[in-house]
Amino acid sequence: MTISQRKAGVVLSYIYTLTNALVGFIYVPLLIHFLGQKEFGLYQLMGSFLVYLGLFDFGLSNTVTRYYSKYIALDDEEGKENLLALSSLIYLILTLILILVGIFIFFYLDDIFGNSLSLYELETAKKMFIIILISVAITVSTAVFNSIITAHEKFIFLKVLSIIQVIIRPIIVLAVFAIEASAISVVIVQAGINIFGSIMKIYYSFSKLNVKIKFHYFDKTLLKEFIQYSFYIFITMLMDQIYWRSDQVILGIILGTTSVAVFSIGSQIVTYYMTLSTSMSGVFLPNITKKVFSDGTNDELSDILIKVGRIQYILLGMVLTGFILYGREFIAIWVGEEFNKSYYIALIIMIPFTIDLIQNIGLAILQAKNMYSFRAIVFLSLAISKIIISIPMAIYMGEIGAALATGVSYFIGNGIVMNYYYHKKVKLNILKFWKEIFKLTIPIILSFLIGLVVNKLNVDYNLLSLIVKIILYMIIYILIIWRFGMNRYEKGLLLNPIKKIYLKLARDS
Repeated sequence: MTISQRKAGVVLSYIYTLTNALVGFIYVPLLIHFLGQKEFGLYQLMGSFLVYLGLFDFGLSNTVTRYYSKYIALDDEEGKENLLALSSLIYLILTLILILVGIFIFFYLDDIFGNSLSLYELETAKKMFIIILISVAITVSTAVFNSIITAHEKFIFLKVLSIIQVIIRPIIVLAVFAIEASAISVVIVQAGINIFGSIMKIYYSFSKLNVKIKFHYFDKTLLKEFIQYSFYIFITMLMDQIYWRSDQVILGIILGTTSVAVFSIGSQIVTYYMTLSTSMSGVFLPNITKKVFSDGTNDELSDILIKVGRIQYILLGMVLTGFILYGREFIAIWVGEEFNKSYYIALIIMIPFTIDLIQNIGLAILQAKNMYSFRAIVFLSLAISKIIISIPMAIYMGEIGAALATGVSYFIGNGIVMNYYYHKKVKLNILKFWKEIFKLTIPIILSFLIGLVVNKLNVDYNLLSLIVKIILYMIIYILIIWRFGMNRYEKGLLLNPIKKIYLKLARDS
């Protein structure tokens, strides 16, 4: 049952990713149309605060998932109940701190954005911030239930709920826009959907999983491990948001909302790209944790890293090369020529970020082995350096400068430092990993070269021409990667479901 949940979780993750991308491709242009570039930029700017306030989870969700998975593996009911009681208390304290910090930030919004936002934009930003603060407070205080469901590996429920939330958001927003179109309306709808998701997770945990939260004893050792483990997870989360959101805040302070809007489109494309990889790796954390606690060898963990990394690279290779070929044309059709810089912003970040994405199973291994501290320290240092560099680069080079600071720092952190750490300290077979990746790189480059020819078929920026070229490129890519890149296991992942469907249809007939 767990294996089927895991497989279904991967499939539903990609359905979620595809749904999120399709909805976004329709939804974002409509938002820009109804709100205008400036107010859309304001919405994206305040969305950065939503993410930063969400950091008041302090990495506890991943920590609860890890330890709850451990108690499930040990069949320790008392340990599970006590863990949830302790973590619920910590979440309550964090929520109170979150509210106090939020109030403090609210009174300094004028000082932060007074030079770049108009009076109307500042007043709107304040109203949006209050709504965001309430939403995040509720989400953080109930985050333990997401950890519970993840630890039980009930991925079908989680992914279906996420898909529903993605679909209903634009429907409700556009319905509200029929009355009044404003950035505040979007934030209210988003807050309502987030709270709805929290309520559903609470209901599922108690009614379907029969979860019990009961304090049995004060576990000082567990609390110490909790704080230590969560601290490094939090540092990593903070680093991630510095990478993904600090540029928008910096650009908002220096250049204003129009610049934020342009950068956010490039950043959103990178986010879609990222979810193609994380959708798969996210369902492996409970399994890897159990393997580590059951004395899984480094060779076994290396095999998982290589197996998943190859699959991720096959998919990401098609998307990255396709975006290089057709991304500029796509953005012009999708959101307009005024967002042309978004293509370069996305590309500057996507290329070095690919290294991290095809190795993100390594992050799950670090979490399971409780070896996250090194990555957290390294990336915190890089993130701080990146902010220092981003400010002058944003002043002199605008959005492109901010993107360059992000891309270069990501290459140093993931491409060089983390690969050395995986090899020397974690004892993963990184040399074998890159050997396998290199085998795939040759057919990917061959596909790209053929794609350059395909891209010359029609230089007009129209949707039909773009769709034809993308479909043709996908067919070329799949045929080449199938013939020269994929191994027997990877081909089986595609062929086995088709065979099962064929045999079932044959039996039914």
